[in-house]
Amino acid sequence: MYIWFNGKLMDRQSASLSLQDRGVLYGDGLFETFRVEKGTPMLEDAHLNRLRQGACLLRFAQVPEPEELKRGIRELLRANRVRSGYLRITLTRGIGGFGQPLHRLTDISVWMEAREHPLDLSRYEQGVQAVVTSIRRNPYSPLTRVKSLNYLESVLARDEAAEAGVEEGIFRTVDGDVSETASANLFLVQDGCVVTPDVSRGLLPGIVRSWVLDTCTQRGWAWETRAVSVEELMKADEAFLTNSTWGPFPLVAVDGRSIGSGKPGPVTREWISRWRKVAAGDSAE
Repeated sequence: MYIWFNGKLMDRQSASLSLQDRGVLYGDGLFETFRVEKGTPMLEDAHLNRLRQGACLLRFAQVPEPEELKRGIRELLRANRVRSGYLRITLTRGIGGFGQPLHRLTDISVWMEAREHPLDLSRYEQGVQAVVTSIRRNPYSPLTRVKSLNYLESVLARDEAAEAGVEEGIFRTVDGDVSETASANLFLVQDGCVVTPDVSRGLLPGIVRSWVLDTCTQRGWAWETRAVSVEELMKADEAFLTNSTWGPFPLVAVDGRSIGSGKPGPVTREWISRWRKVAAGDSAE
């Protein structure tokens, strides 16, 4: 298994990261995860743009150029023979003590991992269940808008979900409304209108979330971004989640209560179908 580490393709066992790296000590870094289909990373430019924007928000002194990362992505996917799987880029600020001016920390670390991992299609057919977790999102924190290496809120939320025997944990904001889940953005469908919590509700502006909203706009379909209560979610006609690994997938129950029929709804199935066309390389979608 190969990785791409600081500009070089190498065997994974040969790579090393200092214990003094700020990514290890402080979670000072960020990452992006791509879905790979037919050997090609999906929505590649959108992911690389978000990586750059996140690095700027976190005041990184340097950010790898997109073309350099694209070359690394191609080399790694070929070396690991990934046709259907995922790729992750991780960026840390490198070595430097706490309190040092960030503009002086220019020796960043960047690496990529990629592996074959075909999707389990049963998730699309059966859907997933979720619980509302005890963890509240702070909508005023800038960290909610980046995929930082400090992922502990999601780790804890996912553990609460596992203890409840379900797949996903839903965050509420400090005001009590719905934000997102531990690993996905959330949508509900009511009377044909697609509704998702606004980015002001302490959520990551997901790549697939943006694809859904852009598609709605292009097609002239009804959509809204706004505050969503837990009760409104539970009373929705149907609901679905989105992330870059799975695309859109059904959310069929929350806290043991079925959403709609308790099965993947027609609008959700339509989004899954459209995503599969994108994965198959249908540019018309």
